[in-house]
Amino acid sequence: MAPPHGTRPAAAPHPGATPGPGAGGAPWLSGGRRAFPDRQVWPPVVPDEPQGASTQPFPAVRSAPLPRSVPPPGPLEVPGTAAEAPADLPGSPAPARRPARTALRVTAAVLTLAVAVAVPTWNGYLTYKDARPDDHVHTFAAGRTATFRHVSWQVAVTESDGLPGDRPLEPDRRWLRIRVTRTALDPEGVIRRGTPDIEVRHPDGRSWAAQIAKDDVPLEAAEHRIGTPYHYDVLSLVPRALAREVSVCVRPSAVRTIENESFEDSMKRAARENELNDNVLCFRR
Repeated sequence: MAPPHGTRPAAAPHPGATPGPGAGGAPWLSGGRRAFPDRQVWPPVVPDEPQGASTQPFPAVRSAPLPRSVPPPGPLEVPGTAAEAPADLPGSPAPARRPARTALRVTAAVLTLAVAVAVPTWNGYLTYKDARPDDHVHTFAAGRTATFRHVSWQVAVTESDGLPGDRPLEPDRRWLRIRVTRTALDPEGVIRRGTPDIEVRHPDGRSWAAQIAKDDVPLEAAEHRIGTPYHYDVLSLVPRALAREVSVCVRPSAVRTIENESFEDSMKRAARENELNDNVLCFRR
C-alpha cells in the first residue's frame, strides 16, 4: 500500500547496525545517544591476535629543539648588539684567546714596577743632593797660595817610579809625592785645624785617591802657632801618561775644634758644620 501523500518512506537500516530504541531502531528519531565500542587504531591489528592485546605505544615524533629564550636588553644595551647574542650554546666555538691583550697587561705591569722603583730612587737622589750640594771648586795655578777660611794652603808635587822598600811599579804607573802646607792666619785658623780630604783629579773627570802618610800638625790648640807652616805628606798612584796633567784637590775641614767644649755640644756643632764641607781647592801642576 502506498504511503500517504507528503510522507517519505523510512530508510532501510545499514547492514550491521545495531537497532536502538525508538521507532524503526533509529536513535536520532528518539533523541537517545549511541555508544560505540573501542577500536584499535595503532598498531594495525595482527590477524588472529585477540582484540586489545597490543600495548605498543605511539612512536615518538622527533622535532627541532625549541629556540632558547633571550632576556630583553637592559637599559644601556642597544638591540642588535653583541649583548643579545646567546652565550655557551651547545656546539658553539670557544672564544678565541687574546694574546695582544695579555702582552699589554704584562707591559703595563712592568711599567708600573719600573715607576714604583724609580720614584723612591729619584726622591732619594734629591734628598742626597739637598744634604750634599755640588762642590764649589776653586782652581789655582801651580805654585800659587790659596787663602780660605783663615788658613793659607800650598801644594808641591814630585814624581817617583818607586818608594823605599816597595815593589817596582808597572811601566804605565807613576807615584806622586805631594806635600800640602797649611798655615793658620789667626786664632780662627787654629780652631779650623781638622784634617782635610785630598785627591787627584784629571780634567776629563777621572780621579784617584790620595793617602796622607804623615803630618806634623799639632793636636792641641796651645801648641799650634799662628803663621807657622805645618805639612801633610801625601802619596797617590796615577797613570804615567797623565801624571803631569792632574790637579791636587784639597777639601778643607769645616769642623771647628773649640777647647773646653762638652762632647755633646761638640758633636752637635760638628754635624752642622760638616754640611758646609762643599768647597774644594784644586792646584794645577
